[in-house]
Amino acid sequence: MACKYSQHHGGNYDKGTFERGGDVPRGRFQETGRFGRMMPYLRSLTEFKPGPNALGAVGGVMDGGAAADPSQDNPRIKAGYTFLGQFIDHDLTLDATSTLEQQIDPQATRNFRTPALELDSVYGLGPKVQPYLYDQARPGKMLLGATDHDLPRNSQGVALIGDPRNDENVIIAQLHLLFLKFHNKIFDVATDPSMGWESRYEKAQSLARWHYQWLVVNEFLTRTVGRKLTERAIAQLPFRYPDYSYPFMPVEFSVAAYRFGHSQVRPGYRLSEAPFGDPAARVAALFPNNPEAPNPPENVGDLRGGRPIHNDLRIEWAAFFGTSAQPGKLVDIRLATPLLRLPDSVVGPGMPEERRSLVIRNLQRGIDARLPSGQSVAAHLRVSRRLTEEQIWKDVPGGEGPAPLWFYCLREAETLANGLLLAGAGARIVAHTFAAILEADKASYIVQMPDWTPTLGANGQFSFSDLINFTLGTELVSEDVDSLLGPASS
Repeated sequence: MACKYSQHHGGNYDKGTFERGGDVPRGRFQETGRFGRMMPYLRSLTEFKPGPNALGAVGGVMDGGAAADPSQDNPRIKAGYTFLGQFIDHDLTLDATSTLEQQIDPQATRNFRTPALELDSVYGLGPKVQPYLYDQARPGKMLLGATDHDLPRNSQGVALIGDPRNDENVIIAQLHLLFLKFHNKIFDVATDPSMGWESRYEKAQSLARWHYQWLVVNEFLTRTVGRKLTERAIAQLPFRYPDYSYPFMPVEFSVAAYRFGHSQVRPGYRLSEAPFGDPAARVAALFPNNPEAPNPPENVGDLRGGRPIHNDLRIEWAAFFGTSAQPGKLVDIRLATPLLRLPDSVVGPGMPEERRSLVIRNLQRGIDARLPSGQSVAAHLRVSRRLTEEQIWKDVPGGEGPAPLWFYCLREAETLANGLLLAGAGARIVAHTFAAILEADKASYIVQMPDWTPTLGANGQFSFSDLINFTLGTELVSEDVDSLLGPASS
């Protein structure tokens, strides 16, 4: 997260140079809510062995190695879903008040995003309240950038978008741009020109939201936790957390389970269809001049965002989605080496070395949020395949006893699902949170029309490859997620 290596999956790593939350749009159908607890009665984990410094050291147990390491390839979850997960996270959560050092009271912490899959990071408060997000020459359509591969920007290069975090890296920025174009294409081809522009805008927005929600359930969530658990979570609606009286974002999800995405990040990516090593390949790294980059530094682009996107960094989506896309990284306890020492451009100058590791920052945030241990959560959820002490602390010198929930969820995926998808407690938390979010949103297709099927795809189906093809006129070949390797989560 953040770029995926920052915000993705519930919260962020406290980018020291960016004050968040000052101008965050609310949803049109829901007010912003609070964070809360899915399991409020479980005892908090206040310390663990061997401690965050031992787990988060560069070259230590959570070091994930180089970008093109084939042993870390995940054939089930292609690289694009790493950044789709980041995009979804930005649509759901923003904690603009917490600090890394403070202990947080989830019930008192405001989530400045709505806990709903409504694309408010794209639409903001709508064309009347935030007109700078919209094309004034073509009412009802989203404003696009000066080039075909960049976001709209002001004269100082700042992106004019509903959530500034979606400009944190060039991949998430171009994914956001894809959703802007998706709305505009729906407006052009799936609404009645005889209607007023406001009615056409509302129709296009509703279609975009429902197709997006369908993708989250039937593609992103199914790839992440398995179809069996996805269908079971939706079938169990209405689902209620303990003491549920309003929609909220559970910290077990945002601070722990959904941060599985940090494990999926690779040190670098190819932006073109040509594979690594091909002279025609365009490759970019999380941070420039990184020794873990897939090619020599002079041949590697810089994925960091916050500036106009050069033509060399334009994305060919076949490299991220569809049958020929590069694989993402396995979901396991190893993070890409650059994430173990975040640069000044991410955490700000003067940051102590021990707090530059995303591992240490995630573990500390779990303690600050008073999360329960992974073992207690798995027992509470009656997970059938619980990890043993030996499985949890394998290859971790000095590791013993209760484990941080984030670390436990990653170890579950690695041990029970070969790193291909979430399993056990982590899968349950993620699946049921998404199901509850959709059920709480009274404008979602799950509530409005549970049997609805997409109208923009073929035969009632709609994959992310279909979204790209519909929007851009490409011919990506969709994958059948049920035929991919890996067990269904339980």
